[in-house]
Amino acid sequence: MSAQIETVQRQPARLRQGEPVRLVLAGCGAVTKLYYAEALSRLQGRGQIAVAAIFDPEAKSAAVVQARLPGAKVAASFDGLLAVGADVAIIASPPRYHLDQSMQALRAGMHVLCEKPMATSSSDADLILAVAAANNLHVATGLVRRQFPATRSIKAMVEGGLIGKIQGVCCFEGGPFQWPVASTSYFSRAESGGGVLQDIGTHCLDLLTWWFGEPHEIHYADDAMGGVEANCLVRLGFGGFEATVRLSRDWARPNLYRLEGERGSISWAVNETELVEIALKGCRTAATASFTNTDDRSRDFVDAFCDQISDLVDTVRNGTLLSGSATAGRNVLKRIEECYARRKRLDMPWLGAEDFRHVIASAETRQ
Repeated sequence: MSAQIETVQRQPARLRQGEPVRLVLAGCGAVTKLYYAEALSRLQGRGQIAVAAIFDPEAKSAAVVQARLPGAKVAASFDGLLAVGADVAIIASPPRYHLDQSMQALRAGMHVLCEKPMATSSSDADLILAVAAANNLHVATGLVRRQFPATRSIKAMVEGGLIGKIQGVCCFEGGPFQWPVASTSYFSRAESGGGVLQDIGTHCLDLLTWWFGEPHEIHYADDAMGGVEANCLVRLGFGGFEATVRLSRDWARPNLYRLEGERGSISWAVNETELVEIALKGCRTAATASFTNTDDRSRDFVDAFCDQISDLVDTVRNGTLLSGSATAGRNVLKRIEECYARRKRLDMPWLGAEDFRHVIASAETRQ
C-alpha cells in the first residue's frame, strides 16, 4: 500500500439517545430501486434512521427513489450529498465509484456501508479499511446473504456436525441476465472489476469461506474472450473435500447449493431466506426446515437489507460488534483476484472447431 493513511478533519457527532441515525445514500440505480429504498423506508418507519439526502447523477433515478423516501433531499452532486451531514453513508453507486466515494465519505467523518464489491481490487479495499481504522470509523460491505436465517443456520449445522464430515459441495447458480442496469459499464472489466464471478460469485465465494474457511487450492476457468466472463467454473479445495461452483449469466441454472456429508446432505435454494432442505442417511424422507433469527420474526429478501443496515447502525449507536465487517468484503475480492490470476479457458464443446477459431480471432482483435 503506497498511499499515506489520512486522518479525517471532521469527526462524527455524538449521537443522542433516541434520535434516529442520519443516513445519506449515493446511487439510485437497480439495487437501490429494488432493495435499498424499501429497506430504508421500513427502517425509517421504525424510527431507527432518517434518510437526510440521496444522490444520483441521473435526476430521474433520484426522483424515483425520493418518491419512496419523501423526507430525503436530492443532492445535486456527491459533494453536496456529503455536505448535508450524516452519521452513515450508503454507497450503492456502480463499482468504479466505490473507492472514491467511500474515501470521501470517510474524510467527511461518516461511517460507510458500501454495496459489493467493496472496490474493484483488494488493494483499493485495503486503502478504505486503513483510512477507516485510522479514524475509528466503521465500514461494512453489502454481503446480504449472510443476513439470511437459512445461511446462518447452514453455518451452524456444518459447525455442529449435523451431516458429519463434509465430503463435497456443489453450487450451481445463474440464469439469463435480467438485472436492470442503466449502462453497458456493467460489462466492462475496468469499471465493474469482472463478470459473473465478480457479480454473483462474490456472494457465493463469501458464503463458502464463511461456512468452511479459506480454501487451500483454487482452480478457475471462464469463457471470457476479450470481455468479461458470462460463465465460469471454480473448484475450491478445502480440508478433505472440494467445492464446485458453476455460475452463468446466459442459461437457466438450478440455483441450488448442495452440501454432501458423511451422514446426510443440506440443500439450499439461492436467495431463499429461511428454508433449508435436510436429508439424513438412513431416513426415507427429507425435511424442509424453516429458520428464523432469535427474534422469531419472519424475514423476506428486503428484510435482509434492513438487517444489514441495522447492523451498522447498531454498531455506530451502541458500539456492538459489526457482523458484516468489510474485512470479509476485502477477503472475497482477494479470492476473486486469485481466481482470475489462475484463469484457464472454459471448455466450450458447443462451438465447432471453425466457430472456436473465429471467436478467438475476434477476441484477439478486440484486445
